Amino acid sequence: MANRRNFIKTGTYIAAGSLILPVISCEQKKKESTEAVPPPPPVNKMGVGLQVYSVRNQLTEDFEGTMKKVADIGFELIEGYGLGTDGKFLGQHDATYYAKVVNDLGMKLVATHCGYFSHDQATATIDAAKAAGVEYLVTPYIPDQLRTNIDGYKAVAENLNKIGELCNAVGIKYGYHNHAFEFEKMEDQIPMEVLIQETQAGLVTFEADLFWTTMGGYDPVQLVKKYPGRISLFHVKDANAEKGEATVGQGTIDFKSIFEAGKEHGLKYYFIEDEREENVFENVKADFEYMKAQDFA
Repeated sequence: MANRRNFIKTGTYIAAGSLILPVISCEQKKKESTEAVPPPPPVNKMGVGLQVYSVRNQLTEDFEGTMKKVADIGFELIEGYGLGTDGKFLGQHDATYYAKVVNDLGMKLVATHCGYFSHDQATATIDAAKAAGVEYLVTPYIPDQLRTNIDGYKAVAENLNKIGELCNAVGIKYGYHNHAFEFEKMEDQIPMEVLIQETQAGLVTFEADLFWTTMGGYDPVQLVKKYPGRISLFHVKDANAEKGEATVGQGTIDFKSIFEAGKEHGLKYYFIEDEREENVFENVKADFEYMKAQDFA
């Protein structure tokens, strides 16, 4: 958890150009920029996928090989991360190449995280999301300096609305993903509620991270019920008694109640995200096995 917070705060997560990456050959660059994206496979009924930040270190070492391992586990839906304002994934991959690798393995890139940016800086990011064929583009973090008071959150909400308009124009849904800080009361208000209330339902949706929502002291069931139709995506991760991460279904979060609320109020995708850095593939496989046993019909 701490590693991810540091990763985001230093700008690595949201500024693709600052990543330390392996050298890419000229041949690969040419391949990435010229190959067309094949038609994606059909979306599975369950709507369970993987946020590939779970395998971030492995992707940096071997992008295609890591995606194949994810497919071999049985995942069909992928949520990417690291789409920068330069229009590149992780500072190196063209959108068409990224999506083609995923699609060629029988999976579909249905969503991706991007950085936080102003609406007047959105063009390259949205164009890349469109080229990749994603359904959802999601901003996962607000820089510290923009959220020092409620007025700051309201200004952020206004920016999200404007980005949502731009995304709508090209057939993409735009969303925001929470951490725990959005639930820390400020000026007698809960910032997460301010973001939901100040954004328009037709322009901005939300991806509720079940771990971070719980760590923020807010019941995910109540969040879904209080704002029906506003939350389209879940990040599914479990917590242990020490407030660290656990294998999904083996921790303290009441997924049964949360999933029932999600089904009732329009939840579409459930993205597993497991940030533990040891036994990575074993962890996400165990998470996936739990999710496959759930009733999403």
